[in-house]
Amino acid sequence: MSNQQWLKAYRTDKNSVWVKCKLCIGEYVYINNFSKQWKALKDRCDKEKVYIKELSLQFRSHEVKLDISDVDGIYLVRSVKGQVGGKTQHYYTFGRVFGDKVHKQKWLTPELILEESFDDHIDQCFKEIIIYDEFKKRENREE
Repeated sequence: MSNQQWLKAYRTDKNSVWVKCKLCIGEYVYINNFSKQWKALKDRCDKEKVYIKELSLQFRSHEVKLDISDVDGIYLVRSVKGQVGGKTQHYYTFGRVFGDKVHKQKWLTPELILEESFDDHIDQCFKEIIIYDEFKKRENREE
């Protein structure tokens, strides 16, 4: 990822977990306000028919590169787990979409520790935030 662009964005908020993306058109996108910026990125990808080619999560100097090779789509959502009288834990739930199956990983934040991996049916996901690879969809329709 473009180091100069990344440092400029990172210096605006060093305490956030960042979502770093490289689009298929070579542009870099850095997200630190997930609830607003991921939806805007999804809308842009849908409208302009662009797709994410590289994806990672980063907290300070710790970066986790997420494998998005050969997927139909990318699922990413912030989530929480809590219990009465206990500490609430915050996560990024990342998913690799293959047809109607989503292979999910729960990354504890801000530490970015992989806590759990599991498979879900797409009906158990927030479909409105999945970013699909439109090129792959077209290829599959042509076959």
